[in-house]
Amino acid sequence: MARTVFVGTSRLTRFNEIVAILLRHNAWSLLRDMMDEEEDDEDGAPRAIKVRELLEALGPTFIKLGQLLATRPDLVPKSYVEEFSKLYDQTPPSPADEVQRVLREELGRDPSEVFATFETRPIASASIGQVHKATLLDGTPVAVKVQHVGIEQRMVLDFQILKGLVTFIEKTFSESRVWQPMDHLEELRLMLERELDYRYEMRTTKQVCANFSGDATVHIPAVYPGLCGKRLLVMEFIEGTKLSRLDGPEVALLDRRAVARNLTTAMAKQIFVDRLFHADPSPGNLMVQGTSTVVFLDFGAVGLVTERRAKTILALITSISKGDPEETGQAILDLCDQRAELDVKRFQSDVERIVDYFERESVSVADPVLMDLIVGIARSHKMLLPPDFALITRALFQFEGFCRALDPAFDLTEVLQPFVQQILWRNLSDPRAQKDLVQETIGEVLKFGRTLPHTLNTVLRKIERNEITTRVDLVGLEGIKQAQGRGVLKMAFTVMMAALLIGLGIVYASGASSGRVGQFLFASAAVAALWTLVMVLWSEAFKGRRE
Repeated sequence: MARTVFVGTSRLTRFNEIVAILLRHNAWSLLRDMMDEEEDDEDGAPRAIKVRELLEALGPTFIKLGQLLATRPDLVPKSYVEEFSKLYDQTPPSPADEVQRVLREELGRDPSEVFATFETRPIASASIGQVHKATLLDGTPVAVKVQHVGIEQRMVLDFQILKGLVTFIEKTFSESRVWQPMDHLEELRLMLERELDYRYEMRTTKQVCANFSGDATVHIPAVYPGLCGKRLLVMEFIEGTKLSRLDGPEVALLDRRAVARNLTTAMAKQIFVDRLFHADPSPGNLMVQGTSTVVFLDFGAVGLVTERRAKTILALITSISKGDPEETGQAILDLCDQRAELDVKRFQSDVERIVDYFERESVSVADPVLMDLIVGIARSHKMLLPPDFALITRALFQFEGFCRALDPAFDLTEVLQPFVQQILWRNLSDPRAQKDLVQETIGEVLKFGRTLPHTLNTVLRKIERNEITTRVDLVGLEGIKQAQGRGVLKMAFTVMMAALLIGLGIVYASGASSGRVGQFLFASAAVAALWTLVMVLWSEAFKGRRE
């Protein structure tokens, strides 16, 4: 394969090159078919493969675009997602003289003053850079990541051209505007901006390493900040068993069950506690030291998730595992950006199918069919899922596959559940979380109080106009009464819990002894239990009177 030339390409030359490739691959027809979700063309060849080959022919920037689309099943059909995940992200290595030039420029000195040995043949070469093995002057083995010369300038040119192409697509295919292609192009630009600056990867690796400080079950490679630059990253060289070689003889020495459990716990901590996680935990980026210590490699691709989003995704996972369609539906609504008016009945029916499938098939919460159902709901109801949802679910599914290969009895829900409960309790016991809960509860009560007069006024007007009798039958009214009854119970429970939490906060703030705190907690639990019993008996009696 000839090496791609990155240096000295003008915008006009690159534009002509891109247009020639697009015309040669009949790109506009492929794009139209992808938006129409057609699977095969007239000669039986899958269109998704042709689009993948087109992206590979266009070069690194477009390969990264395809990899981004592979994380957005709510934007492109499933067959394209699967094909884009196979995008070829390997390029021929840069010549040794170019590598030495980058080393000198980034180190500010001759490489021989830093490295005792430096292997000119790279271990790997991807679209942005390549990795070499070297040793420092004190004999420490290190991995040296060097960026290809001119790749940043090439990608800047590509983005200038892509912006014009996306503008043309939005004007030509008006239905594409609802998916905001220009916003996703900006998302890709920011993602590549981070990948092109190895200092960002250095800081990320240091942060993740600090997050697992003192945890013997996880190891993150150390970095050498004094030797790193925008185009150079020097880190600890790791020896161990790669999880991409599960059929090798060295795997027999592993505690396979412990590896699966440690990996699951580490990913859960990254996603739901630290909210900074490895976005590509494929077998090639995972190793095992000793018998069960998990090693994460290459933090060039990471996911960032807000605290609120992490809690919502966690709520979605737990609600599905509990088989609760109401909570599952609410979690999906909280996650998505709605682009059209919601058909509530159809949405509830779709959510119930998700819960039914989970319970009937006894699958994992990361089961790909389950994820497809969630994505299908989003697409069907014109809702956009956040990018971090796709990254998280893809990460969960990726490592679940080889966790099952390590331990056939592996159950993601079973392993994850105690950790999820620990996170929920930690959030509840955190004074800041308590304050947020109280504020949210009071806000909901105030909102209910503000909207109640308007709601009653609307109902009275409809009664005066005889609209209720013409629009709602008796069965519908019974459903409304039942819903109102449940709403009263929920509001009462919310107010009571808010009062208990406020009381708990006052007790803690007063500096009371542990004995007093224990008495307060016991009394609160007794009140809550008594209230629950009374409400259950009351609701059953009320139900009996209705019947």
